[in-house]
Amino acid sequence: MPRLWLAGGAVGDPRGLLRFGMPEQVLVPVGPVQTHGPGIGMDGGSGNGSANGSHGVVHGTGPGGVEHGSAPGVDVAGAADRLRWCAARGRSAVLLLRGSSAGEMASLAGRVCSSLEGDAVGAVEVDLRGADDQAGLKVMARLRESTPRDLLLLARLSALQPDLVAAARGAVAGGAGAVVVCGSLRLGPDRWWSGASTAAACRAGLRTLTAAARDHRWPAVPLVGAGGVHDVASARAHLDCGASAVQVGTALWADPTLLPSILAGLDEHPGQNLPAPDHRHTPTQE
Repeated sequence: MPRLWLAGGAVGDPRGLLRFGMPEQVLVPVGPVQTHGPGIGMDGGSGNGSANGSHGVVHGTGPGGVEHGSAPGVDVAGAADRLRWCAARGRSAVLLLRGSSAGEMASLAGRVCSSLEGDAVGAVEVDLRGADDQAGLKVMARLRESTPRDLLLLARLSALQPDLVAAARGAVAGGAGAVVVCGSLRLGPDRWWSGASTAAACRAGLRTLTAAARDHRWPAVPLVGAGGVHDVASARAHLDCGASAVQVGTALWADPTLLPSILAGLDEHPGQNLPAPDHRHTPTQE
């Protein structure tokens, strides 16, 4: 699994990052692909970045931070266009999904992966922030049925979910091969906060899942730390808390050249290893 990921919405068009040295190991994010309506667990809002405007608002007083909307969604045709671009350049993509039901997201993934451009999809990430364990299990199971068996599926969870361990357990039981632990704070419909607290929340979530894995409370899979990564030191701090990889987002707004230096720093840091998955564990156990 790649050690460095790029968050959806981090830049308007990630293809432009190639001018700043986007490493080949970093999958190009395509999406979020959606039809309409808010995503599962998103609790209202347009789900397309249009509520209250999609532009970020920088707060420079106090601890500082960025208030921003959800990543703008694209339709299947828009996703196909970006996948063709990736295929023409030998790049792999991570397909980002956002939908209002398990069936809708499974249909979107199936349509894209079975298209002529589907060979460029190297992974699929589905936004399950706010979804409970049963909803997450259902979504991931439907996605697993509609996508190639060897395709990596990532479940994006909020570090602030009431029962993060149960949510991760359900997602993995449904077929997730990795869990993205997001530290962004939800302010309201389609509005999120990224700041000093983001890294702290993400690392707390990583520690929670790492400790739970050691207690065999969920069938551990690789964790991706998403939140507060803005340099090599912050990326390594996520690894020290149990992450196998990190995801860079709004930090690229300030410095689009970050990716090569962070990747080089990760390659020099072994990180922690989670226990091997215990496949005897069932999603109903505590």
